[in-house]
Amino acid sequence: MTLKANHYLLTFLFTVITIFYAKSQIAISNTSELAKIKGGTTYIAMKDPSTEKAKKFIEVFKNNWTISKFEFIKYSEIEDYLSPNSSFLTIGGYETNVQFIKLYQNGRSKNGINYSNTHLYLELWTCADNYFENKKDKKSFENKDKIQVARIELFTDFETLADPDKIFQSDYDGDGHIRNWRPGILKNYLQSLMNYLNKSKNRTLFSETINEKEIKNLKNEILYVPEYVLMKFNKFTGDETKKHNEKSIFKDYKFKYQLLSKDELSEKILVDNTPFYYLIYIKSSTDKYINVINSTTGEIIYSKYSPVSYNIKSKDLKKLQKQVQQ
Repeated sequence: MTLKANHYLLTFLFTVITIFYAKSQIAISNTSELAKIKGGTTYIAMKDPSTEKAKKFIEVFKNNWTISKFEFIKYSEIEDYLSPNSSFLTIGGYETNVQFIKLYQNGRSKNGINYSNTHLYLELWTCADNYFENKKDKKSFENKDKIQVARIELFTDFETLADPDKIFQSDYDGDGHIRNWRPGILKNYLQSLMNYLNKSKNRTLFSETINEKEIKNLKNEILYVPEYVLMKFNKFTGDETKKHNEKSIFKDYKFKYQLLSKDELSEKILVDNTPFYYLIYIKSSTDKYINVINSTTGEIIYSKYSPVSYNIKSKDLKKLQKQVQQ
């Protein structure tokens, strides 16, 4: 990666802010930008679109991106394609810094604990019109010139949260740093994203999403679960080498389920024409999402959000069990 590309990624794709806004796994905003997106070209940025690893994902985009014309570019080329009719799909993120302040009776204050949370996501965005109107007066493009239209939360390992630039230094497969990221999983995300964008409605979910009719199919069908859900995160050390006990986690889920690797799940989504359901667990910093997805349509038929939660728990499956039974 060139120094120019690295500087661009750190400056334009990653934002540091001080206020935390929780979002759903897939969020839609600024729908007034959709006409611009549909009438223009979306540039899908990668480290290098010509690599073999990237080609598998590119094929998924070719088959499932329907909202606009699209091209594949390198991250280092983004500034070259900025125009009023351009939109971009990139991996981005933000960091929230929080500091507690202790107040004393005499009115004095003292700084307390200082900590930060990092969120990474796949982001669809456009460039604000006033950037082009005032371009002569600006030295370069800045994050404040971006208008976010959609984002899909990514569950990265702790190593990447500590150093987000690892994502941009990796091929488009994330080099194993992203857990909810394989060609098949991306296919379903794109299907769901296209559906939401075509509805042109803002989407920020803090409460549950449930397809009450379809979720009942799990009474008789297998719920496929990627093995990474058993990863146990230590919030004090960042250690991710230990695993939860499978029987303890699934003790309250009485229906059929099957663990499989991410690669097995991805391949099953891509080649199996018979609809099935699978669970996706996402930890975005301190936010937790438990989703059940239809493999054919990409629809999220069940979604539960939990703030300040670091690991999957048996009660998460118990909630799902209860919803299936209703």
